[in-house]
Amino acid sequence: MSSASHADNAPCAKGPPDFRRGFPSFFSVLLFAAGAIITLYAHFSAGGVRFSPLFVYGLIIMVAGVVAFALSRLSFTPAAWGVILLMSLDLGFGLMTQTLAAMGLKNSFLPLNTISVFDAKRFIYHPLLQAQPAPGYDDGFYAHDARGRRKVVNAEKARGPRIAVIGGSSTYDLGVKNGETWPDRLQEILTQATILNYGVPGYSTAEHIIQSAFYTKWEGVSCAVYYIGWNDIRNSFIPDLDPAYARFHMLSQKDNQRIRLTASPLSIYNFIVNSRYFSGYIPIKPDYRSYPSRSGIDHKLAGIYQRNLANIKAINDAQGIKTLFVAQLLNYRKLTKAQRYGWFPLVLDKDVRPIQEYFNRLLEKSARAHGAGFIEVPYEKFGEADFVDNGHFSAAGAIKFANAISGAVKSTCLE
Repeated sequence: MSSASHADNAPCAKGPPDFRRGFPSFFSVLLFAAGAIITLYAHFSAGGVRFSPLFVYGLIIMVAGVVAFALSRLSFTPAAWGVILLMSLDLGFGLMTQTLAAMGLKNSFLPLNTISVFDAKRFIYHPLLQAQPAPGYDDGFYAHDARGRRKVVNAEKARGPRIAVIGGSSTYDLGVKNGETWPDRLQEILTQATILNYGVPGYSTAEHIIQSAFYTKWEGVSCAVYYIGWNDIRNSFIPDLDPAYARFHMLSQKDNQRIRLTASPLSIYNFIVNSRYFSGYIPIKPDYRSYPSRSGIDHKLAGIYQRNLANIKAINDAQGIKTLFVAQLLNYRKLTKAQRYGWFPLVLDKDVRPIQEYFNRLLEKSARAHGAGFIEVPYEKFGEADFVDNGHFSAAGAIKFANAISGAVKSTCLE
């Protein structure tokens, strides 16, 4: 056998590993895995919704991993590294801000997991009120009328005096679907009147002054029922409290109702559109989660609340609108722990009840002093099943609440 023939049959010698392609390929796989984890978390986590920005974010990262891997195998190494570094930077930034937010230090710019990228906006920007219900919105659970109020199912067929029910999320009745809210149930009881639901999640007496001054009389309202307190007392112990709640509460509404442009599936983009150096910048509310909690009564806030109540009554008197104040009910069984559930930045759950009850007494005092109607439904009449959380009614609770206040509404507004 010739030497040439022997050489042909010899095993081929392997060259050195191709690290130039191997390293980006390896990191491409890691990037794909990170995207897969995010996608699975977004899909299966409690409270997550389908096709949320976070879910889409995970898909984008997975696609980026596939693209980077393909580029690395085709020897387009610089392009592969560019994709890897860009997506790793965005992911690292998002996770860092999320970690800082969890520590109460900064705002998170990681894409949201609580809305869908395909959802129409339920709330839209308002120059005075910050957020208002989007007119004509209907997702099968929540529905708004053409004026941007939560729809009261039988109101369009009703005749008689127009009664506005005004408040926050517990008047909007966040926990139940259309047709089951307490304003719906009140309409079923008071068939001789037309009930209009002006409740908006987050609204406080600061917003109610604006509603009362500019909107209720314009829409033919003859009586206004205010179910209030919860959203005012969240301002307890806010440093340098603005008398119109402008520097904390009003700014927070843009995030509470998703008015701010932070719903994109990219962390750095979410940061950029909220930067003061770019058009469309909206100031971010102060974050007080790192501050120590407080207990007791914030008397500066109490004074603002009393003044707001007096102003509401004076505005209504000037327009010939009757006024009924309804004391706030909360599910105190859910508010017993030495922790903060989020809505109150500086008050522990266990300290909410004495504050709310104190403000209910201020509401009663103001009603008596200024000649407004007043009703307080005893908390003891409501059980755990009457709430869906720490303050929003269930369908059963909405019926019970409407029945409890219907007499006072009738005597104040219709007699």
